[in-house]
Amino acid sequence: MHSYLQSIAAQLGLIMRPRDVIINSRRALGAAEFAREQGRFEAMHHALFKAHWEGTARLEDIDDLVRVGTELGLDPPELRAAIAEDRYESVIDENRQAATSAGINAIPAHIFGRRYLAMGAQPYEVLKQVVDRLHAEQPG
Repeated sequence: MHSYLQSIAAQLGLIMRPRDVIINSRRALGAAEFAREQGRFEAMHHALFKAHWEGTARLEDIDDLVRVGTELGLDPPELRAAIAEDRYESVIDENRQAATSAGINAIPAHIFGRRYLAMGAQPYEVLKQVVDRLHAEQPG
């Protein structure tokens, strides 16, 4: 599986360095929720993925998360406080419960049209089939 992902990443010009540990992403999720409140969620989301896969940050480390957020213009002391005090713990728990209720138990997970769920790393062709099916189901 790892070599397959590496080949796809290489085709797309992405760097995916293998990680030697499974991380606890709660702090990164909290940092992303802080960024959402600042209108910077999408930029933070992409920056966190890039930092993780390129190996430039550990998403369980507050200093690394603050560095990533600071590069996007987030206030460093506020971001650090939000992460350290688990400010978004209830939001993260609610999101996880909603995912579990929808049958999601793997990452990544994609919901299409509130009807179709694709879990785990899927080839492009599989995701395209789901999108094509949704388009075919659209009236008119």
